Amino acid sequence: MAAEPWAEAFLGRLRAHHALDPEPLSTTAFEAAFNGACEAAGWIVQPASSATHRFFDTTVSIPGRGDVRLSLKTTAARVLSPRTVHISKLTEAAWIQDERTQSGRRNKIVELSTQYCELTDSIIVLRCFREGSGSLLYELVEVPTSIFASVSQLSVSEAQASTIPLPPGVARPDARIRIDRSDAKITVASIRIEVCTVHGRWLIPSLSGVDPAQ
Repeated sequence: MAAEPWAEAFLGRLRAHHALDPEPLSTTAFEAAFNGACEAAGWIVQPASSATHRFFDTTVSIPGRGDVRLSLKTTAARVLSPRTVHISKLTEAAWIQDERTQSGRRNKIVELSTQYCELTDSIIVLRCFREGSGSLLYELVEVPTSIFASVSQLSVSEAQASTIPLPPGVARPDARIRIDRSDAKITVASIRIEVCTVHGRWLIPSLSGVDPAQ
């Protein structure tokens, strides 16, 4: 995504959106802009077969990386941390409300994370910071799914926590997963920006245009 043709094409789509709309890109609009920028860069793009496809949203053939399966996320929360990334819904997990045993819960968490890592190579998050002046700052972050590799190390007791640090048992985890029983979903919180790749930043000062952020 750091390639110049891709960045220029994505920038053009941001300009087009904000020529008419002051609100941040929705997830659907981001997916269209992302795939369109990939195609403009000459990369082969294969969107998932449906909007409800599990785990990943698009497959892109990127020079030097081959076919990469990507999950595309957006966040424009009122309060965002510049040092950590938050994914409010990584994936659904309907079994959360049905699993009653501690060992079963642990096994289901490990099974889900294993499947996710097998099917998804990276998570692309488009973050939109609302600046005090009313401008918007977009940041495109790639989160590697390798941060979930340590889930297999969880003990039965560690898997019972509502928030689980990854890797478990370290002073400064790379991320934390939350098992939300009420909404039957997995949330990923406090992903350290140091374990991610920031592909670009763009400042939206007004409806009149977009400038690359330095």
